[in-house]
Amino acid sequence: MSKADFMPGQAARPAALVAAGSRMIAVRTLTVAVAGWLLLCQVLLLALLGQPPLLIAGAALVSIMVCAAMGRLGAWGDVAAVSPKAFGGLLAFAFAVFLLGGEGGLFYANTDWQVRYAVLNDLTTHPWPWAYDTGLGLTILRCPVGIYLFPALIGKLAGQTAGEFAMLAQNSIILASILALATPLFRSGRQRLITLALLTGFSGMDLLGAVFARANLLGHLEAWTGFQYTANLTLAFWVPQHALAGWLGAVLFLLWRAEKLPLHALLLVIPAIPLLSPLAVFGVVPFVAYAGIESLLKRRIIAADIALPAVTSLLAIPSLLYLSAGFGEVPAGAAPFVAIKYLAFYTVEVVPFLCILWLARGHWSVDRVTVLIAAALMLILPLFRVGESIDFMMRAGIAPVTIIAITVVAILQQRPSADAPYLGAARRIAMIVYIVGLAVPLGETARAVLLPASPPVRYGYYGVVPQGYVTYISAFDRLAALIRPAQPAIVAISEPSPCWNGPWPDAISPKFKLFGPHK
Repeated sequence: MSKADFMPGQAARPAALVAAGSRMIAVRTLTVAVAGWLLLCQVLLLALLGQPPLLIAGAALVSIMVCAAMGRLGAWGDVAAVSPKAFGGLLAFAFAVFLLGGEGGLFYANTDWQVRYAVLNDLTTHPWPWAYDTGLGLTILRCPVGIYLFPALIGKLAGQTAGEFAMLAQNSIILASILALATPLFRSGRQRLITLALLTGFSGMDLLGAVFARANLLGHLEAWTGFQYTANLTLAFWVPQHALAGWLGAVLFLLWRAEKLPLHALLLVIPAIPLLSPLAVFGVVPFVAYAGIESLLKRRIIAADIALPAVTSLLAIPSLLYLSAGFGEVPAGAAPFVAIKYLAFYTVEVVPFLCILWLARGHWSVDRVTVLIAAALMLILPLFRVGESIDFMMRAGIAPVTIIAITVVAILQQRPSADAPYLGAARRIAMIVYIVGLAVPLGETARAVLLPASPPVRYGYYGVVPQGYVTYISAFDRLAALIRPAQPAIVAISEPSPCWNGPWPDAISPKFKLFGPHK
């Protein structure tokens, strides 16, 4: 693979354009579809909050108009993404990943899914809107519910199991769409397949860190130092909502950088992403800001670049108010500084990638400014905290780590040449890092297959977190008056016992401590 095989900073070749009547699925079509789904989540949130039907219908109509205008305005160029057959292959791949990660209940699901299924159960079984009666006051579910809303509707119509499979189907379609959107960044089908395979196994050298820290080598390796940039397969298995948000932001930015996506299509999606993952957006915003500033300096801003993002920002106001309810109680600020832990983490997880990039400088597949922004974020994010523990750096790090991963994977596929004397050394280091890093996705896959399939969850959120937690729950009166339900159903907290039947091993605890049957 040569440097020209993957160049997000270059415009598409004429061969990449879709002729009239072509059967290829265009970038325009995929982007509008994903944006439409994100805006549908905004509309469903209004229903969840018990807003007037006329307002919900108006928001739905405006969303449709935005998507229609989005596809008609700007310099799209009708860049081809994939054929329907190739999209079917990507959909099968995405379905297999999420199925193996425990969605659908056929394989082991990590214990994060106890909370996730509990949230889905509450959204499915309780009337919209509702408030919990804790005995000490009313509370409301306040978390990134974007990934749950459509499956919850299916669950209300066809039962909880149908809702869980609807989540599996929804997540698979969105991931397949993101992968399909990324394909025009590569010049041939061969490079696309190789890159997909390499990115699936991409991780850091957590195995070395876990050995150094004397951690459980059979368990989840990435938590060895209290800091973590998460492997792609781990993200898909543990936190698909955050993964999809970060991956989507990174891919849309790279498409804009390659002049395959108009600026307004990148900008208008961003306000709708926080309902999936507000933390992942923090890692996307610096790249979007760069896109806006560069376009402004080069005088490439058109009316659609301002008008359409402004409309989606208005549509997203209810979700931003919803997510910010009680935010003052969420831990935030500088992360606790422990010098030895920072030194160990940077040495094992960050410095090797910086060395690879430095040795291969001048032969990056991504432009210099983009790589520098990503590298700077990897260095800065561990210093801050928003939410529980290290959630901020893990989720905000998804977009920059994805861009670094794509760059390193491209370096792995480049051939050494006379004008790149250090490229061979960069490739050798990258290969060592990649091989060591395979321990993480292989471990995740092994646990998914070898540990018992997770039992069906029968409880709601307060069943798994009896006291509630500020990252998921807010006092009802903290919700902004503009979106606060006038007459919510009052739901007494009464959970079944046991909440599930059978053991549920914890991948993080030593010797896979069992959860369950939970009471």
